[in-house]
Amino acid sequence: MSDTGAGGDEVIHDAPGFIRVYKSGRVERFLRIDFAPPCTDAATGVSSKDLTILPGAGVSARIYLPPAPAGGQQGKLPVLVFFHGGAFCLGSAFDAAAYGHANQLAARAGAIVVSVEYRLAPEHPVPALYGDAWAALQWVAAHEGGQGAEPWLTNHADFGRVHVGGESAGANIAHHAAMRAGAEELGHGVKVSSLVLIHPYFLGGDSSESDEMGMALLDELVRLWPVVCPGTSGCDDPWINPMAEGAPSLAGLGCKRALVCVGGKDAMRGRGRLYREKLIGGGWQGEVEIWEADGQGHGFHLFRPTCAQAEAQVYTY
Repeated sequence: MSDTGAGGDEVIHDAPGFIRVYKSGRVERFLRIDFAPPCTDAATGVSSKDLTILPGAGVSARIYLPPAPAGGQQGKLPVLVFFHGGAFCLGSAFDAAAYGHANQLAARAGAIVVSVEYRLAPEHPVPALYGDAWAALQWVAAHEGGQGAEPWLTNHADFGRVHVGGESAGANIAHHAAMRAGAEELGHGVKVSSLVLIHPYFLGGDSSESDEMGMALLDELVRLWPVVCPGTSGCDDPWINPMAEGAPSLAGLGCKRALVCVGGKDAMRGRGRLYREKLIGGGWQGEVEIWEADGQGHGFHLFRPTCAQAEAQVYTY
């Protein structure tokens, strides 16, 4: 039964400590965004700055450029378009944890990272953020051949090596961007080379692998899903379960390589493993790898970025 908040506004979803959603459309978020300003990181030498992708829609990004090699010039670099997690309704590309992880990615992979600030549900219900993701990929592709307004891309990007990735809900978003890249042209001859899914947020199917804490998390996410995606058919909706019967065939994934990272104690680890199996058995003409952090939970790399397994996970990308 729904509760009533101040002023008689009915609460339709309450996840204590995370988010509260009211019937009027009002949303309260309780996870504070620890904003980290763009700068040149002292530890890695990676530079970052903020930019706008879709001014009217409020879609923006933070771009990261690794330093040139000592005594040498900056060559052409791969590009990773990356999406943060947060169950489609929380988080930010500008949060300190997301900033630290993107710095690591840029430094370890030697890649330009475009970390996208997409619009959040429920104010912008799913599937709006998938459109934001596609717009971000198109914006990057538009810099091919020295075109576009962002000099870090026109001067340093290798558009033959454009990758898409994300963590948790961001991995879900990345999957759907790669699927769309298999069905539509990004433009300017740019293709998606590979897909990186870190602790992908997929629901549905068998949850028997989850422990008690994992089941509590899954139950909460199942309750939240129709709030962020009104009108959904449920947890076998292809938006949240791309392995569901009737979902678009994974054979259409628009890249030639995929990496799936899971945590050994992640409640959704089974979904990540199944995703790999479905790619292998579904007619997709690419290579897929899986990497598992033994004993680690969902998003552990954001909370313990310097632990050995977080470092090892970054090196797999």
